[in-house]
Amino acid sequence: WMAYYCSSMLSIALELADGNPAYEDMASKFFEHYVAIAQAMNSLDGSGLWDETDGFYYDHLHVNGRSIPLKIRSIVGIIPLFTVDVLYDRVIRQLPGFQKRMQWFLRHRQDLPQFMTYMEHSSRGSAEDGLHLLAIPTRRRLEGILRSLLDEDEFLSPFGVRSLSKFHAEHPFVFRPNGDELRVAYVPGESDSGMFGGNSNWRGPIWFPLNYLLIEALERYHE
Repeated sequence: WMAYYCSSMLSIALELADGNPAYEDMASKFFEHYVAIAQAMNSLDGSGLWDETDGFYYDHLHVNGRSIPLKIRSIVGIIPLFTVDVLYDRVIRQLPGFQKRMQWFLRHRQDLPQFMTYMEHSSRGSAEDGLHLLAIPTRRRLEGILRSLLDEDEFLSPFGVRSLSKFHAEHPFVFRPNGDELRVAYVPGESDSGMFGGNSNWRGPIWFPLNYLLIEALERYHE
């Protein structure tokens, strides 16, 4: 969520900076924070939160210096897709301070393609129409997430994207800390426990706001 927050704040700062250069420094700050979070998510302790075998992002629990992946196939692992952002040259040119700092940062961070997506594109062969794509996952990792996202036996349902993979209906996630057993199972309707007030939004139901954010993100990728 912090990556999505920085992505959203970068977009807002660039919008506010149009005609008000006081927001240029804020845009630069969120751009740099975005890249730092992307690096941590994708490369901390080797591969960050990414699981190469499953092709998915998982939460990690840090205990006694160890990083333990919690292999719950939930929409939390899809949220990195929401962080995609498109920067337009026609906007950046109006912000010389932001443009200068961004170009300096990019010159000194030639390693960006190793842990995230950064692409430049001129749609009509003119710098005036240039686009800059920022995204947390690399293209290969994006394709890995989409395989799960568009699988009807996992996230894709006739009515939208589930908040938890249907895989967990027959394969609940089980975690045993200190001898206790904690379980996460697919619960597509009302919660089967009173935890969180009986709300099961994160355990299977199709959550409209997150589906909306996902569609917006896929549109930005397409652009």
